[in-house]
Amino acid sequence: MFSPGVPPELKHSWEESFNKGDVDGVAILYANDAQLAMSGAAPIRGVVDIRHAIEGMIGSGIKVRIDSEQNVGSGDIAYVFGAYAILTGQNGPEVERGSYVEVWRRRNGAWKIDLDVNAVGTPISSGSPK
Repeated sequence: MFSPGVPPELKHSWEESFNKGDVDGVAILYANDAQLAMSGAAPIRGVVDIRHAIEGMIGSGIKVRIDSEQNVGSGDIAYVFGAYAILTGQNGPEVERGSYVEVWRRRNGAWKIDLDVNAVGTPISSGSPK
């Protein structure tokens, strides 16, 4: 039986933390052995390297908008799918749009991202980021 998946406020905390410049708030959402795969780049493996990548992104001044079109779970595993947009600043123009899928796993009662895949291009989803 499918369930709603990852609590929406937890999923939304990625965007909120990133846009506030809270590197640790984003990094804590990833499992120690997580992987982050972004278009045109080799996968980033492990929370330490993911944190470093996020720190660089935040340091560049970009902001994100993230939509969650699907958030589906079964037991201790869930996936979240949607569209994202990257902006040059808080109210800046969009410089990138794409789609993403995250695989989350609940370990010892805590949801963590195991796999985060981002694909640049026109979002596949029917919606657009908020």
